[in-house]
Amino acid sequence: MTKASVVKDIKSAGQPYEGQYGTLYGFYVTFENGDNGKYNSKSQDQTKFVVGEEATYEYIGREYQGKTYYTVKPVNPQFANVTPSSNGSASGKTTAHSSKDEIIIRQTALKAAAELGGTPQQVIANAQTFADWVMKKAELQTSQEQHFAGRQEGQSLEQAKANLERKAQPKAEPQFVDDADLPF
Repeated sequence: MTKASVVKDIKSAGQPYEGQYGTLYGFYVTFENGDNGKYNSKSQDQTKFVVGEEATYEYIGREYQGKTYYTVKPVNPQFANVTPSSNGSASGKTTAHSSKDEIIIRQTALKAAAELGGTPQQVIANAQTFADWVMKKAELQTSQEQHFAGRQEGQSLEQAKANLERKAQPKAEPQFVDDADLPF
């Protein structure tokens, strides 16, 4: 779970040890929201958690012999979907989607709209509608009438609906081919 809080205290966790990634230095980190856990750093003078500064971190619990032990890992706040902290800190606000999520949603919406086809303006209008729907941006969603008006400028809603109905009609029936007519 990704969280954000101000670092309250940092203490060494004892002697460094050799891990699979080289020498690791352990630190016990305590946050103002009450979270605490162990952080392993490759540097003896770690700079990811600084007392008095707010940090965004991954809070990971692990069970061992009936007890839960927590580790903390720093997270770049630009890519974090933060869980609210109990101290009401500003960065503890949740966002509907992180910027990384929005980029992925927009790319997927554009791909889906391109597969539907149409003019570049139609594809972009469809992609925006799809992305807004996925991100639940109700205030940005257009009405059906506005959407169809944007798809083909100069075309009325009735004309756009007639075009859709025409496109939805079944194509010509497939013709049966006799096996004797096949070249193989």
